[in-house]
Amino acid sequence: MRIVFDILFPKFCVGCGRIGSYICSSCQNTIERIVDPICPVCEYYSFDGSTHDRCKNNYTIDGLMSFFRYKGVVQKAIKQIKYSFVSDMVLHLISLADVSTVFVSDAFLKDATVVPIPLHPFRQRFRGFNQAALIGKYLANSINLHYDESFLKRTQHSKPQVEMETKKQRLHNIQGIFEVTRCSRLPETVLLVDDVFTTGATMREAATALKRGGVKTVWGVTIAR
Repeated sequence: MRIVFDILFPKFCVGCGRIGSYICSSCQNTIERIVDPICPVCEYYSFDGSTHDRCKNNYTIDGLMSFFRYKGVVQKAIKQIKYSFVSDMVLHLISLADVSTVFVSDAFLKDATVVPIPLHPFRQRFRGFNQAALIGKYLANSINLHYDESFLKRTQHSKPQVEMETKKQRLHNIQGIFEVTRCSRLPETVLLVDDVFTTGATMREAATALKRGGVKTVWGVTIAR
């Protein structure tokens, strides 16, 4: 059945247009992996992606892990996911990250819960899926972690961040849009998942909501930065 589907709806490489895969083996070789982790608050270098002590308060995100540079075929793939609604490209892209080997040495993650950045229900109905949720489920299954999207909600239908022209506008656009809806039995550690970290405003706002709700540790995880 899958073969018939692939014949009727063939995949084309987002980089070169070659038929057979969303990112062909040649274009996979052009993908740049992240080798210079940053503090997710000030966005300057951090040895392991942890938030600098000088950047922390009680409600800041604790660190960030991203796999690829947001450029080239990775950028094209993410735009296809978000604006052309190609949901199965999500799994193809995240599979290239080999997440099981990346997380294997992080003992503090053994009891973490994977939580996706939520979409507003209106936008999720329009798109048909939440790409962060697809990434989160794949991540949770790959490293045997609990997945839960029930307690973090987006309460306002804000404009897409890409439409904001300045950092000030981006910050104002997402201020107060997330809410923790269940305040009992929250996990102590959350891996907060999204597709891309650009200015980081959305990730930081969601992490603040989780911290205010009672979560002790929040790390961001994105496919690209």
